[in-house]
Parts: sequence; C-alpha cells; structure tokens
Amino acid sequence: MLNVIGRYDYRDPYATRGQPKDWGADLGKDLRGLRIAYSPTLGYAEVDDQVAARVREAARNLEQLGAEIEEIHPGFESPIDIFQKLWFTASLDFWSKCSDRQREQLDPGLVANARTAQQWSALDLFQALGRRANFTEGLERFNQDYHLLMTPTVPIEPFEAGHEVPPGSGMRDWEEWAPFSYPFNLSQQPAASVPCGFTESGLPVGFQLAGGKHDDVRVLRACHAYMKAHPPRFPRVPDPSEMA
Repeated sequence: MLNVIGRYDYRDPYATRGQPKDWGADLGKDLRGLRIAYSPTLGYAEVDDQVAARVREAARNLEQLGAEIEEIHPGFESPIDIFQKLWFTASLDFWSKCSDRQREQLDPGLVANARTAQQWSALDLFQALGRRANFTEGLERFNQDYHLLMTPTVPIEPFEAGHEVPPGSGMRDWEEWAPFSYPFNLSQQPAASVPCGFTESGLPVGFQLAGGKHDDVRVLRACHAYMKAHPPRFPRVPDPSEMA
C-alpha cells in the first residue's frame, strides 16, 4: 500500500521527494545491527503492570532476534500541551465551518476541544509551532545514537467502546491515555504498533517502534521480523454456554 500512497505528488503539499522505490525492500532482513532504545514510560507515563510486563518481554525477544537493546529515556517531558494547542485549534477551525445543525451532530469531545481553543491567541499557536520544532529536533538528535525507539503502544488495558476515556479514570481527553502516540504525531516520525500478548483478562497488548524521520523502511523491517518470529496467538474465546 505504501508503494502506492507513498509516492511524491505535486498536488499534495505535504508530500516529499526521494522516497524509496519499494517500502518493503528490507522485510527479509533480520535485526542484527539494530540499536533499539527501550523506554518503558518515556520518563513520564504511568503504565499498567501487565502491559509493562508484556512489553518488557517483547524487548527481550527483540534482543534474542539480534537487536541491541538499551533501556533509556529520550529525556523530554510530556509534550501534551504542544499537541493540544495544535489539535484543539484544528478542532476549532473545523467547528467554525459547521452550521448550527452540523455542530449538534459533532462528537462532544471535539466540541469541548474547539471551545477550549477559543480562549487562545495566534501567538499561542505560533509559540506551540516553535516548541514543536524544538521537540522534533531533540528526538532526531536522540535518534543519532539509536535506530529505533521502543515503548508500549498504549499504557492501559482496552476499555469499553463508546467512551473517549476510561470510565472512572478522571481523564478528560484521549491524549491522556495515549502518551506514546501524540509525541510522534508531533515529530512526524514513523511509528508502528506490534501485538505482543494479552493481559490476564484476555485483552491485547502491543509495543511501538518509532524511527527517525522518513525511516519507515527500518520500522517495517523490525516489525516484520518480530511478527514473523512471534506471530500473535490469540487466547481461546470461551463458549457463551460455558459462561452460564
């Protein structure tokens, strides 16, 4: 799919030149020589014990596959404020273009984000863009010593559908339970999630591998090698009659 949508197109202002001819060129390579920084929390996230255990086991598996694993944090604080300045402002832009009838049909979380952004100024947004650039530079500098950065994908077990945040958690917005996702949205660095087991209640756990800018080929190589060596083995789903 990337070989189709990853091509440069002048009609896309965000497209870049110099992309590989085949994004899957390295899928057959092993992990020898890859230096992977393993950060269980990025230095600031709270991670469920079972999630942490599965991801740590995955780090050991990567090491057995030939990768060099070093537990280390990249050394930045949570960039959630930067992300919200950009995300909420984009929500406000979308909300402002909607009719009153359309606004009534919008997700309540999006509306709340848009209304929060109404309090901000153009200067707030401009400063957030500057902080984003500094944040990206810091991660790219970190990647000069490591090929990939490993974290949990999500720090908590999956929760019930229909909720933006886990019920009873006290959280207000989804970024609060996705501390490993938005940093790489900000830095525009490729990242992929790989399944690595289940909690005691049978809920899935994944780890994430992030690479430097435009290093999708290496991310895909590492994820493919892990999945080939450790394909997902789904727990048995009980028959409803057995649960009566």
